[in-house]
Amino acid sequence: MTGNIIIIDDSPIDRMILSQIIKEKFSRIKIFPCEDGRNIRDKILSNDIEMCILDVMLPGKNGFQILEEMKLDPDLMDIPVIVCTGVEDDRGIEKALTLGAYDFFSKPFSKEVMQISLPLKVKNAIEFMKRNKEIKYLSYHDKLTGLKNRRFFEEEITRMDTERNLPISIIMGDVNGLKLINDAFGHSKGDELLQKAAAVMKRTCRKDDLVARWGGDEFVIFLPRTEQEEAEQIVNRIKQLNFGEHINSLKISVSFGWATKKHVDEDLFKVLQYAEDHMYKNKIVEDQSNRDKSIKTIINTLHEKNPREEQHSKRSSEICRKIGKALGLSESEISKLEAVALLHDIGKIAINEGILNKPGKLKEQEWDEIRKHPEIGYRILNTSYEFSELADCILAHHERWDGRGYPQGLKGENIPLISRIIAIADSYDAMTSDRPYRKALSIERAVLEIIKNSGTQFDPEIAKLFIEKVLGKEMRNNGGKSHC
Repeated sequence: MTGNIIIIDDSPIDRMILSQIIKEKFSRIKIFPCEDGRNIRDKILSNDIEMCILDVMLPGKNGFQILEEMKLDPDLMDIPVIVCTGVEDDRGIEKALTLGAYDFFSKPFSKEVMQISLPLKVKNAIEFMKRNKEIKYLSYHDKLTGLKNRRFFEEEITRMDTERNLPISIIMGDVNGLKLINDAFGHSKGDELLQKAAAVMKRTCRKDDLVARWGGDEFVIFLPRTEQEEAEQIVNRIKQLNFGEHINSLKISVSFGWATKKHVDEDLFKVLQYAEDHMYKNKIVEDQSNRDKSIKTIINTLHEKNPREEQHSKRSSEICRKIGKALGLSESEISKLEAVALLHDIGKIAINEGILNKPGKLKEQEWDEIRKHPEIGYRILNTSYEFSELADCILAHHERWDGRGYPQGLKGENIPLISRIIAIADSYDAMTSDRPYRKALSIERAVLEIIKNSGTQFDPEIAKLFIEKVLGKEMRNNGGKSHC
């Protein structure tokens, strides 16, 4: 156990005995002996005291007076105090406990008894102090980022809203793409995004500035004696530093707004509201562009990690184009079909590489992970206006014609047409390409598999069209009869 203890006792012998007992049990505890209550506040604060042993019978200011002053002092009131009273001094004990003492013992004391009881009292008191410190820290700090929290910020700016701090500027910041990061890479990466954004803001600001987490993905900065132009310069510095920070290849981006209180009679909370409004206006402009760029970066990252996926997506897209033309789709519908095919496996960015590239047969738990990728892809694309219209098709590309697919169990024509086309293109390319767990099948074998699963896994009409019009094969089963 570690900690700093002050012993206030006018008896050198008692101070020595108490110190020895504590040090014998807790060698890492540091003892600060004092003979009276002079300058006691300074001694406690300068030595980061976590517990006090206080004799009530002292020359000059007695222990009760010192205890009362400590419990009225905001900087000292949480420090546990163990008081030393006279034998059978019930009134003294009652008074000490009423004033806020944590525990007590009596003089004269037996060293043998104290060797048992005092270490327990000290241990409990220091643990009590540490728990209180932690509770107090958490009550005013954000646990994830280590910044002050909203409660502290609102209390503190009320105190700091003074004429000598004018002009007061407030910056509001909203981290872009948190949901996208959570969906693509998991919540631990979302936490890392917030931590890095917070660290940049803290590093950029000055000693007297106050940076706090406002809530969720929002942060706030209080800047005393700061003109609006200087606040804008601070924002630009933060943005510049963010360019060098990445989460899985995605650049950190924060939308900011700021406002300044110039006169005493202005309401500081209205200034904060102006900063927030300014931030939201900027976010509307910046956030969508950042999300679109982020999605493109995510697909590029997936392809860099697994080049096979990129080639598979390109081949699937080309097959989809041919099927779309054979179906007589318009050029705009074919373009959408190609785009979905290129992005259909974007959700795999969140799947462990070891599972994606496993050379052997997947376990059921690993298949459960693989089956999540349509939903992950759907959530990723739904964050972007540019890609949101493709999201439903991505979600459904592993549905089956017979309703036994995933994730929704859609059946027949309830499955989007684009998803039904991709199901065939995806499966055909997967069968005719080398995989970590097997060699590519021949075209003839792949055609037989599509025929076999036509009407169950695949839309029978699209399967027939693909085989006959795109591949130029006959739609026949092994017995030579038409399957459709």
